[in-house]
Amino acid sequence: MENNVKHFTLGPSDENTYGWPWNEVVKRYLESGYAGDQKEFQVEIRGKEYKILKRDAVTVFYDEAGNTLFDVTNDRLEKEYNSLTSAVEEEQESDGPESSVGKAIEAIDRGTLDAAASEEDKNTEGDDFVPMGKASLADIMTGNIPDPTPEEVETPKKSNAGDIQAKAKQKLEDEVKEAKDKEFADPIISHLIKRCEEDPGLAEDIIQGHKTWIKCFTYIRSQAKKQAKGNCAVIRDDLVYEWAEDYFRLDDKALEEKKKKERKEREAKNKAEAAKRKSGSGNQKKKTNPKKSVEEKKISEPEKKSDKPQKNKEPEGQMSLFDLL
Repeated sequence: MENNVKHFTLGPSDENTYGWPWNEVVKRYLESGYAGDQKEFQVEIRGKEYKILKRDAVTVFYDEAGNTLFDVTNDRLEKEYNSLTSAVEEEQESDGPESSVGKAIEAIDRGTLDAAASEEDKNTEGDDFVPMGKASLADIMTGNIPDPTPEEVETPKKSNAGDIQAKAKQKLEDEVKEAKDKEFADPIISHLIKRCEEDPGLAEDIIQGHKTWIKCFTYIRSQAKKQAKGNCAVIRDDLVYEWAEDYFRLDDKALEEKKKKERKEREAKNKAEAAKRKSGSGNQKKKTNPKKSVEEKKISEPEKKSDKPQKNKEPEGQMSLFDLL
């Protein structure tokens, strides 16, 4: 561990700077412990404790476990302390904006602390880091944020257009997989994919939820029928491609929503009528014919036998042999 101990002296040198966070440890010691009579002192920087031992020629700095980190010659510490106290006195006299901390930092090692601040910024560039852009903190606080440049406006537009074009391409590729008439659908959809790469506006029209290949095919067929003579129509390919683009560019969202609403109302009405018919047929089955019930009752009831002997009825008028039998 002794081989890694740093030694700082009064003389200027590129390697004679404290570095982060030792410059903070030294500054804190100069502010709170250097002027006292204590030989031993300790400071805390960002949750870590550092121990300090003042000797005759040097002052030694240790970590929390007691390992030696570095030492500084006392003549250098004296000069840095005098610079710190002078800065405080000048601030009190001038009442200026520059703080004692700022002058102390300059006396100890301005360049080193700047490097430390830069390292601190790197550590903050994680998930919680939010870039401020070109606006300063003062601009943000006052709301005086400058208007974005044309380049700043166009950059997100291009990025957004690329996303839309990719979505349109994916939708068309999925449509052609599901198409039943692939020989007809494939060249038209391939044309539309190519056009999306050239025209972000067409891509934006294609990704609308109510736009589908089936409806596009129906639109093309309806346009072809208008030009048919009898049952035959000969249409150029470029005209068919134009009709396909016309369909996707057609602003028919309101019309589609109206059709959807009417279809739902029609389905609900048909469902209600079916339920009503079903209910009516059930009631008819339950109803009985009272006249028929009385007749059935008469038939089912056995005839009551009379206890009295019945008198032989003599046939009235002329009788035939068949009557006697």
